[in-house]
Amino acid sequence: MLSQQIRSGAAGSGSLLNSVDAVRNVRAVVLLSATFVIAVLVSLLGAIVGPLSVVLALSFVVVAVAVAFYGANAAGLMMMDEANGLPSRPIGAAVMSSLATSHRLILLLLIIGALYLLGIVAFALLLFVCKLPGIGPFLYAFVFPAGVVVSGIAILAVPTVILPLSAPAVWSGASTMGGVSQLIAVVRRRLLLVLLLMFAVGLIAAVVASLISLILGGGIVLTGLLSAAILGSDAGGGLQGVASGLMGGLASGGGFGSGVGGYAIAAVVGVAVVDVAAFTLPGLVYLRGASGVYLRAVEGLDLAAEQEALRARVADAQARAKEFQAQAHATAQQYAQRSQAPAAAATSDVHAPAFSGALPAGVIPAAAGGCAVCNAAILPGDVFCVNCGNKVA
Repeated sequence: MLSQQIRSGAAGSGSLLNSVDAVRNVRAVVLLSATFVIAVLVSLLGAIVGPLSVVLALSFVVVAVAVAFYGANAAGLMMMDEANGLPSRPIGAAVMSSLATSHRLILLLLIIGALYLLGIVAFALLLFVCKLPGIGPFLYAFVFPAGVVVSGIAILAVPTVILPLSAPAVWSGASTMGGVSQLIAVVRRRLLLVLLLMFAVGLIAAVVASLISLILGGGIVLTGLLSAAILGSDAGGGLQGVASGLMGGLASGGGFGSGVGGYAIAAVVGVAVVDVAAFTLPGLVYLRGASGVYLRAVEGLDLAAEQEALRARVADAQARAKEFQAQAHATAQQYAQRSQAPAAAATSDVHAPAFSGALPAGVIPAAAGGCAVCNAAILPGDVFCVNCGNKVA
């Protein structure tokens, strides 16, 4: 089954190689390029106003992060459309959908983080139990290997499933809890499959990035040589000529639009535009591939049943938490009553004999009606034994 999934994910009409087609989506390229450019410009503005106001600078940083986050998710929505075999939605529709749904990704990651934290706490409690004398080493012989396997899977799931597939789950229309249940199901049943497929996606994106680097390198060299021959040596000569032309034009006071400085600045702007547009292509390939891996990973899973099981586990955990809270509250009331009982007895027996052999009022002797487990005395209204915690009422 696994080998068939891998082969179908490496070749064929529905293969991961189709993610390379993402470079042909001009609207997605424009959207992701504009996202990065706007985010960088806003960050630069924040750096400029930083000496004036730290709060204002942080505001610019927050805006830049928001632009990058929602813009990348909008491009991801377009890639998910392609992965489903549909035409990608227009830029405006993708941005509006991202603004309406991308917050689910943040909530999903927060819930996953909380689950990981609860798992760490539960494992720590097991280790504390292993400190019990006598039985502790025996329990640790089982806790240690179980902890190694579970923690290893949990750590591996972060870069292979949680981070790359969380966003595609939201792009496909899953709710926050639905996305959590889907990721848990994928980790439990198809972790190895997703690991291999995401490795293939990363390899494809790296190959695309390498090819783009070769294309840009050769193009810059040839264009620079021709520019040097026709426009002048300072206007070409590759990146070094562009940089030297820029510095020479500015130093000579030629301005930004005249002489050699103008050609150099134009070359710098052109190279920047090409670089931004070109290096968004590997990102789109990765987003397209991650969308395809997500669809393949959840194919055949009973997502409704997984989500219902997660809801049941959450409800059970909430019930246990409420029960623990009630038990803690009752125990605190017991301690408060016991702290008040000696003072009340001392006040009422100021003129009584020094000792008459009687217990304070309201205290039930242990032998007559105490705790069934430890035989400790209890007070009327006690729900739990303050000595051993046994429920007595």
